[in-house]
Amino acid sequence: MRDLFHRWATEVGDAFVLGVVRSIVGGFLFLQALSAAGELARVGYFGDHFHLPFIPERFVPSHDAYVVLIAVRILLAVMVTVGHRARYALLGSAALGVYTLLCNRVEFHHNRYSLYCYAFLLALGPSDRAIAITRDESPSDGAPMWAQRLAQAQVALVYLASGGSKLLDPDWRDGVVIADRFARYAYQALGAGVPQSVVDAFSTPAATSALAKAAIATELFLVVGLFDKRTRVFALWWGTMFHLTIEATSKVEIFTWLTLTMYALFATPDVRARKLFFDPSRARGRYAARLVRLFDWLARFEVKAWKPDDLKQGHSIVIVRRDGSRATGIRALAMCARTLPVLFPLWAPLAFIASFTKGGDASARV
Repeated sequence: MRDLFHRWATEVGDAFVLGVVRSIVGGFLFLQALSAAGELARVGYFGDHFHLPFIPERFVPSHDAYVVLIAVRILLAVMVTVGHRARYALLGSAALGVYTLLCNRVEFHHNRYSLYCYAFLLALGPSDRAIAITRDESPSDGAPMWAQRLAQAQVALVYLASGGSKLLDPDWRDGVVIADRFARYAYQALGAGVPQSVVDAFSTPAATSALAKAAIATELFLVVGLFDKRTRVFALWWGTMFHLTIEATSKVEIFTWLTLTMYALFATPDVRARKLFFDPSRARGRYAARLVRLFDWLARFEVKAWKPDDLKQGHSIVIVRRDGSRATGIRALAMCARTLPVLFPLWAPLAFIASFTKGGDASARV
């Protein structure tokens, strides 16, 4: 146990992904603060209406103090996003966000609390080393990873609490809660293009009961699957599809996108560890290179061109994996889907198809 703790406490890696996640979380903090400002202008100060504070009423801010608080939250969120004294801004955002929730439990939502919790955990790590306008060290300067591991543990804790509470709730196990959600938010699925017949089929008691059990099993699986190297990629893909389904069928504010953002913290911190070589004389090669450069938000690839006559057999692209093996064709496409967040939902079907093909072309000299 002592050796395990020591490895956990002394683990280092590249902080680039931490910077990306911090910047996106800053955007979420900005949207939350802006939403509070909009609600203040539209509805008025919450203290003048019915509210239930967690804290004594005397600690609830006045109207003018609340206006200042929102302005400070917006400023801190901008600092987090651009990376100016980002760790201090994260701490401030987390503290003010939690304070705001304590002032009125009517406005408390788990996704909002999760956002402030993740902001606090990111403040503990070197998330200011990348995607930042002011920084003293580069992302690869041996950044400690323990705070990132705490954020990963928080993701698992959310799944454990959610899946465990559903498992103990008979209405959840029997599908009553999901049936209610379908009744409330089916219009979102219809608006997204889902046929009415599909919505009706999934709204039956048998279907909602099965979906409830699948949801509980999914959340409890993710608690463990995200941390096992053998299941991590599949767990990330399954979780992504799970949350996108929730987003299409329920109203959960930013929870889907916040959780998918935190998934990036499970990526191995090895920036540019893979290489993509493309044939600049082929349109498909050029387009593939542009696509990877555009959507490689986690900096997984080093993209380079080659001369066409450097290959014994012509390929538009050749990917060199971290272990030095090479992938072409459908296997290269599957590798791109595995490592590019915007294409990640396509990874499992592409990997399944690729499993029936031959391996990467070992004759390519790259």
